[in-house]
Amino acid sequence: MMNQDIKAEEKFMGQNAWFSIFMGVTLLIISVYPMLNKASTPLLLLGVSAFLGSFFMFVIRGGFTRKMKYHLTYKDEYLNTIDTIAYKHVVLALLFTMGTVYLGSNDFALHITHSMMATFYLAVMCLAYGVSILWQNRD
Repeated sequence: MMNQDIKAEEKFMGQNAWFSIFMGVTLLIISVYPMLNKASTPLLLLGVSAFLGSFFMFVIRGGFTRKMKYHLTYKDEYLNTIDTIAYKHVVLALLFTMGTVYLGSNDFALHITHSMMATFYLAVMCLAYGVSILWQNRD
């Protein structure tokens, strides 16, 4: 495998991580918003505009190009290991979150719907994947 291919895959992995973090923050805002007062509309607009601004900046600065197609695995074995570890972190974060919600469900059972919790779980999964990849690629 050529060094140029490895660099392209590393860049693609970093883009996947940032995209996952952006999606996680957006889903977190969506899942928490119904619990807030209706007076928090400026907070939602600020959060959404900050997300969209950062997302479009990411796309403009060289986000997903036509050359880079999504593959389920990476050609480099080291990047495959990082990806597998990130998925393990996603499962652990999801299990921890579900266990915490189960143990504390008596306190907020009347205020939270199933769709809010499903969106919250998706946000946790996206954030765990993105942060795990960025943490492992920090060197």
